[in-house]
Amino acid sequence: MVDPALAAADPAALAQQMIADLQRSNPQLAMLAQMMQARAIVPEPVADDLGDEVLALAERLAEAEARIEAMKRQARRLFEAHRGASERLADLAAALGACGLCWGEDDYCPSCRGRGRPGMVRPDLELRARLLGPPRPRPSVPEQNTTH
Repeated sequence: MVDPALAAADPAALAQQMIADLQRSNPQLAMLAQMMQARAIVPEPVADDLGDEVLALAERLAEAEARIEAMKRQARRLFEAHRGASERLADLAAALGACGLCWGEDDYCPSCRGRGRPGMVRPDLELRARLLGPPRPRPSVPEQNTTH
């Protein structure tokens, strides 16, 4: 039986008493309890003055949070730049009659299934003129005499 005064005073002594009781009643279980006790992790004593360590950790945390905020700002700028570039590319694709999603390079594209290369659909001539300027006249090719 466990002595209540011993249990309150010293947990290690309590464990020893329990193992002794087990040896009398069930030696195999006592051996298992001894192995478990041997593997038990003994906590390291905690230093009384943790102030310096806490301050150092607080500084590291503040620096990490500042880096995270800087990365978030950079990610937002990159996202906006990507969105703007995607919109301009979609406009250019429409002006040239190409697929605005893949430009005809993705066989699994939900819009064109890889057939949306420039000129595949009627280009938006107004958008083309705005983006690329007025169309230039084609150079004339002299007719060749086919009779010799």
